[in-house]
Amino acid sequence: MATQFDAVLAQMAELTNAVKAAPKNELQWEQIQKQFGGQIDAMVEAQVKSALDKQPAFRTGTPATIAHDGYTKAGRYGRFLKSFEQGQSHVQSGQTYKPVDLLLAKMLLDGQVKNYMAGTGGNAARPASDDLDNAIKALTSTGSATGDELVPTSMAGQLWDDFFLASRIVATMQRIDMPTNPFDIPLGLGAVTWRKGTENTATTASDPGTAKSTLTATELITEQNWSYTLDEDAAIAMAPAIRARLAQSGAEVMDAFALNADATNAATGNINLDDADPDDASYYLSAGQDGLRHAWIVDNTGMTVAAGGDALDAADITGALGKMGKYAVDPARLVIVTDAATYLNGFLKLTNVVTVDKFGPNAVILTGQLATYYGIPIIVSASAPKTEADGKVSTTAGNNTLGQFTVFHRDMWYAGFRRNLIIETDRDIQKRMYVMVTSLRQAIGCYGTRSTQTHTAGAVNILV
Repeated sequence: MATQFDAVLAQMAELTNAVKAAPKNELQWEQIQKQFGGQIDAMVEAQVKSALDKQPAFRTGTPATIAHDGYTKAGRYGRFLKSFEQGQSHVQSGQTYKPVDLLLAKMLLDGQVKNYMAGTGGNAARPASDDLDNAIKALTSTGSATGDELVPTSMAGQLWDDFFLASRIVATMQRIDMPTNPFDIPLGLGAVTWRKGTENTATTASDPGTAKSTLTATELITEQNWSYTLDEDAAIAMAPAIRARLAQSGAEVMDAFALNADATNAATGNINLDDADPDDASYYLSAGQDGLRHAWIVDNTGMTVAAGGDALDAADITGALGKMGKYAVDPARLVIVTDAATYLNGFLKLTNVVTVDKFGPNAVILTGQLATYYGIPIIVSASAPKTEADGKVSTTAGNNTLGQFTVFHRDMWYAGFRRNLIIETDRDIQKRMYVMVTSLRQAIGCYGTRSTQTHTAGAVNILV
């Protein structure tokens, strides 16, 4: 991974230097942004792969033995299980396999048999082999140190953890498991008063106010398809890639929702589609609270800096930070989220921006972090759109030509989850495909009254 990551950084450094050195009108910006977007994706992929590969084979402990009546180490998956028995992932042909991958492959094959028993020859559904069945039984057998954490219902739990490894935005927030929907989070006791104590004198009680944030979950759902003719070798080979893709795509939608959530479902007013009625299936159409961009574009417009249609400069950033007051004191607790165009045409032009290729090999960076501004991590997100001058997105693509950025204090935001990951399979007879449906229920909340919050700010109307 280090070689892959270093290669990507070298490419990004080359492109970064070209962007810094050349006048804007001498560059082919469409091609540069496309190339840069590919480099970002490659960097995130390398980061996520490294994080996933470093995850232990067993999340809740390393089993001392793996044993079952039907299992022999000479079986087809004997080498896999020998690695798992030692608490390690299994590496084969450059691919890293975890116990969850065997379970995922079996789920794909079982879905075929369950939903399509008819057919002959190459068109027949192909069940999991006895070897795979016995390997799964060995991993899920009841008994001391035999891997009970790997029962199929826990597969989603392991994948769920992987979502947060791949997240760029939600991973920086506090995570809340919601026991009810909606769920009120007590956010502390407010400000308390400290006084000088005097011996033999009773203290005077503080009467701090209380605060809460209500989380209301929104369901997010996707599907993946595969052909009727999937065999076991293909299922096993595909499983790590499916697992990694689920983690990345799941992280992307969680991040996009946290950034763009807006409950407004009307002909005008939604920040993601200001002049049209959003499709009821739009991922950003929140059933509850609004997200990061909404907090400073709509909820408290006093936290908005207007760049006036000019290129980004340091005054735009310091202006946003200045509005945040005490929340801007610690750069390490802040995050800047922006779009690729604003990063390339704006942030890279600033002398106080240090790009990721200059951090050094031992730097600890957030997933997707490309630079820092005075120590504040800068994340480029494909979910951060180009917009109109007011920071909202028009239904007419040609109107969305301007950049923006959001800066927030990560401790002031909460990502709530009423239902973690659910994975289901079914058969689509029209497409002659099998369908794997993945869903979760997410909420987004923040500390304090949104109309007066000062922990989140941003800038709009930036020339890119």
